[in-house]
Amino acid sequence: MTIVFRLLAWGLLAVSTGAAASSHEASPRVGDVEKVYTLADPNTELRGLAFDDVSPEAPRLLALDRSGKVFVYRLHRDPAQAVDALKLSGQFELPRDGEATLPASPRGLAYAREDGRSVVYFLDWQSPGEEEEQGDRRSRLWRFDVDESTAAPVDLSLYVYRIGDREPFDLAYDRGNVLVCFDASGYADQNRRVQRGIAELRWNEADAEKLTFVRHLPDAGTAPSRGLAGMELEGTRYVWATVGNDHVYCADGRTGRGLFHFDRPTSTEASESCWGLAFGDDALWVSENVPGPDRVHRVNVTRNLDAPRRGPRILRRLVMTIETEPEEGVAQPGYVRHYYSRPYACDQLPNQGVWPETEKAIDASAAPNATIELFTYDPAGDRSSRQHMSCVEYADAPPRAYSSQYEIDLWTNPYRKFVYPHRVDKQVEALEGTDYLADDPELFNLSDTTTYDAFVGRVVAHIEEKYGVAADMQNPYWAARNVLEYIQDHYYYPNRSKRIPAAVDYDRKHYDANPANRKIALSGKDYDKSQIIACSGTSVMLAGAMRYLGIPARWLGTGTERSADAWDTNGNGLLDAEETAPCTNGHRYTQVWLGSRYGWVCFDATPSKPELNDYDPPPPIQPQWRYMNRAAAGHLRDKRIVFNVGSALFRPLYREFEYDEDLAVDNDCGGDQRYNLQGRFEKPEAWKLPRHRIAVKNVCFIREVAVAGPKEQTRVTWKLEGAWDKDPGATVSLYLERIDPTREKPEEPTRLAEGIPCDARAALVDLSGHGGKHCRVVLRKDGDPETGGRSEPFDVE
Repeated sequence: MTIVFRLLAWGLLAVSTGAAASSHEASPRVGDVEKVYTLADPNTELRGLAFDDVSPEAPRLLALDRSGKVFVYRLHRDPAQAVDALKLSGQFELPRDGEATLPASPRGLAYAREDGRSVVYFLDWQSPGEEEEQGDRRSRLWRFDVDESTAAPVDLSLYVYRIGDREPFDLAYDRGNVLVCFDASGYADQNRRVQRGIAELRWNEADAEKLTFVRHLPDAGTAPSRGLAGMELEGTRYVWATVGNDHVYCADGRTGRGLFHFDRPTSTEASESCWGLAFGDDALWVSENVPGPDRVHRVNVTRNLDAPRRGPRILRRLVMTIETEPEEGVAQPGYVRHYYSRPYACDQLPNQGVWPETEKAIDASAAPNATIELFTYDPAGDRSSRQHMSCVEYADAPPRAYSSQYEIDLWTNPYRKFVYPHRVDKQVEALEGTDYLADDPELFNLSDTTTYDAFVGRVVAHIEEKYGVAADMQNPYWAARNVLEYIQDHYYYPNRSKRIPAAVDYDRKHYDANPANRKIALSGKDYDKSQIIACSGTSVMLAGAMRYLGIPARWLGTGTERSADAWDTNGNGLLDAEETAPCTNGHRYTQVWLGSRYGWVCFDATPSKPELNDYDPPPPIQPQWRYMNRAAAGHLRDKRIVFNVGSALFRPLYREFEYDEDLAVDNDCGGDQRYNLQGRFEKPEAWKLPRHRIAVKNVCFIREVAVAGPKEQTRVTWKLEGAWDKDPGATVSLYLERIDPTREKPEEPTRLAEGIPCDARAALVDLSGHGGKHCRVVLRKDGDPETGGRSEPFDVE
């Protein structure tokens, strides 16, 4: 059977963005495109969107194009569909300036109903031409009374408006205030750059100047916002903006603090830039410039708010090993135990799952004194987070080396929750019988009230100074977010290669990772290079602070498959059967309980390294992009494997402290570390430090990729090998790769088809628009591009 497909997969865009909802999930979810509209033929080079939800003619979508025309569309409703079509109902031109010419470069659009009249706001930008090295840069904000045909421009480049000569892109109207997003990349000072990007202005008819500056708000901090829209959801104000042309994100309406993001929706054709956002009719409207008439995507942001987004599965076989060796000259070393954590199952953590029937723990050293025991542990008395453990025990015997191995098949996938903070509550009924507020003295030491009180005070002061609002430490989301931002803005991450380790004081039992009260005390003074901390330290700091505030929190032990440069021996980018991918062992982050709607949500406060590894300047304020990717953003990496809920109270995974100067610099110094696998001893002094290894192997392969037939209908066939039955919904995409013998790596491949069910085993592709010598077709599993296969090289004539 030969099939031609173009379906939707996570990360691949057809007429919407994101993954198709599985049958058990609500649809549409936040970020899903509900419908794509092609605008009227003359509506090209879109420069702004606005929505009219308030006039007698509402609902209407207004679209400004580069020519200065505003096209007005009515939402045509069909009983069978919520919104069936956009129908052009009229148009009008923007006002002309004193020289009877249209504004040089109109952009941005916002609609308001003021004193019963229709008013639109828009921007105008003038900059020197390509042949002019110097000239005036000027931006203007226009208020156009459509009913009266009167207009009033204001020169935004005047200093009083605090935008200067920077280019504006879009604007939004919110209860008499106007938000203008502009290119803030020119600020020399990083702290100023990341706190600006949006100017809030107020149009005041009682003021002679008519427009006053209110305050600056941050944009994403990495790329200028090219669209703005205000939204009120369940009585709470939010702002929508873009991260350049790539992403759309939601921010807190009072402060501009970024909350979550999703990819900007694009169509299958070549998409250019995004000019404008609008919110109306309970949806977000996102513009798209394409050849010919432009398009608008209607994106859901108000329905099924608690439904998470899940992506395709990544299937692997996990392999863990422990090797232990006695010190020389030891006669009676005592027993040895090798402990392994089984990764969590899907009903415990929805971003992953395991097949318990594939679990296997063995002695790999042919030791006659080896026995294997399986047992469970309930962290904080929580049966829903039960940890399944395997122990390979070697009874007391003459000294020798011992090695063991653990295997299990598992899957991971992208997983996101989109958290609107006003929907977070403090309900803990689901945690009844557990104790996620208890002290873990070696980790948190909550009895040190003086240190915790001072820390919370510093967090509150930092947030109030930074955003000009009171710091909310009652709402669990904002409490965790505030602590996370403080850590990000006041600490650096170690650089082991430069011998800059995490701060420690072994005499006072202050280790790399804990206790939390020692770590948080570091920032109680001006920055002095002692504020260097790794992920284990930040996880116990955040969890300890939350528990101190009465908010349930816990930290997770994880591992992550390393990038291809660590295992791709043949350079094909595929994890082949003969290759093994090593995994990191030990990234830690915190889960905070966000109440009845969101449950456990991840927060990762791990700080960044300084630019050029220069640890002398104090840490700068981080951009909103970093915060929103670390606060309630999911599990950060699709391949992250969660092994356990960590606790020093669970001794099998806790290494007894053994100081070694070199290992300390390598951040592998002993008692402050908790591992996902661990060797423990009756007599620790009789044994060298255990050697641990976590790795994964692929379990799905594509073989015998073949190409035949004419260019217009080239038939690609393939065979499947391995455990594809464990992912029956898997799809693949086809790419054409050109091989240039003069280059070390192939050129960027061209996608030919996407979303093909893997078991179709054949597809037709059109190569008529392609040509060249030494080409090959590459198949990659959607969501897991390291799984796939390649054809033999061929020429496209």
